[in-house]
Amino acid sequence: MTPLHGIASRDDLPLPFPLVVTGAALALVATFWIVAFAWRQPRLLNLQGHPLPRLTSFVDHPATSRGLRVVAMLLWGVAALALVFGADRIDNPVFGFVFVWLWVGLVPVSLLMGGIYRRANPLRALLRMTGATAPAPLHQTSSRLPAAGALLVFLYLELVEPEALTLPVLRGFVALWLAWVIGGTLLKGPRWIAKADPFEAFAATVARLSPWQRNADGTLLFVSPLRNLGAWAVPRDLAPLAAVLLGGTLFDAVSASAWWVRSTQGLAVDPRLLGITGLTVTVAAVYLVFSAAAAPLRPTGGSHRATVDSLAPGLLPLVAGYFLAHYATMLYLEGQRTAIRFADPLGRGWDLLGMAEAAPDTTLLAYPMVIAVGQVLAIVAGHVAGALVTHDIALRLDPDHAVRAQVPLLAVMVVLTVGGLLSMFGT
Repeated sequence: MTPLHGIASRDDLPLPFPLVVTGAALALVATFWIVAFAWRQPRLLNLQGHPLPRLTSFVDHPATSRGLRVVAMLLWGVAALALVFGADRIDNPVFGFVFVWLWVGLVPVSLLMGGIYRRANPLRALLRMTGATAPAPLHQTSSRLPAAGALLVFLYLELVEPEALTLPVLRGFVALWLAWVIGGTLLKGPRWIAKADPFEAFAATVARLSPWQRNADGTLLFVSPLRNLGAWAVPRDLAPLAAVLLGGTLFDAVSASAWWVRSTQGLAVDPRLLGITGLTVTVAAVYLVFSAAAAPLRPTGGSHRATVDSLAPGLLPLVAGYFLAHYATMLYLEGQRTAIRFADPLGRGWDLLGMAEAAPDTTLLAYPMVIAVGQVLAIVAGHVAGALVTHDIALRLDPDHAVRAQVPLLAVMVVLTVGGLLSMFGT
């Protein structure tokens, strides 16, 4: 099994069991309060916020947009040079760029800056003549199933493929990504990017938890993240996408646990087969259990698939919270190492940034209890936010029986949250 995104093993200590119990208790108490005492009329249905016309003018100014694209293309260009011409060694910065900056960094960047990745997406810049850089429609409801499939392939690369840290393998996967997105765009039009590019779909999904959104006339709004998520006209097949994100992160923790190592050690089975089976089963289990728990909220005559998708926003805070808890320290440490390695992108002894002798700061790692508390708070906060959004959506789907009908769904979310805490205890 490739250790933690093919970059390094986790530097965190396992969560102290008392903190795990405390986090689980907080999740249970919060869920009980939401069922028993939360509001009884939908509050998050309409997108409301404070309009920011001056900030909108700055963000949409051609100089800002072009400057962002230039910086993004320079960064991606250096990473591409390292991929094509760099040394096939662990210190090649392209590995950190893909597995740390791009993948892990998408979550905090999207939470803080909303839909910035769409504007910085290098494939949109390359496909600009097709209209790919036009402003995003306010509502994009096309299926996200292509992106979910592409994300599953990427998760195979980072979590399962033993040769992920070799340039030939990474080049192959990058070629597949380019063919998938660029070829699909040329055949189907620029809307293909939003529903098929795994990184843009991931970033755009997490961005619904940011405090930034646009109204119908394109003006930026400063909004409550819960309202931003709850008022979303969700795209089709959002539930499979959320299941891939959450299931992949859970499998990453499970595959690093002592239980997994004991269970798979010594088996005369290809580790790739074990890994892809475990990953697929975890993702499928998350989707199927969530889908079954959503059944009581299905409106009379309504589609079960549409009901599951409409409730999927409740999973996204769990994804963000668990992602931050599981990967934040890796981003902190390996993100710095990647920046230092960009001083010599081709492995030829260069020092372009004057950082050849630099070492990553490790101050944060000297406070393991602070890290542990932060991890538990991130997971519990994600659970509470997800439960509140789920409650509000349930009130719209079944106003008369929402309190009772949402119990199975909230119970599943409690199980996922406690499972996430336990997996970090056993890692």
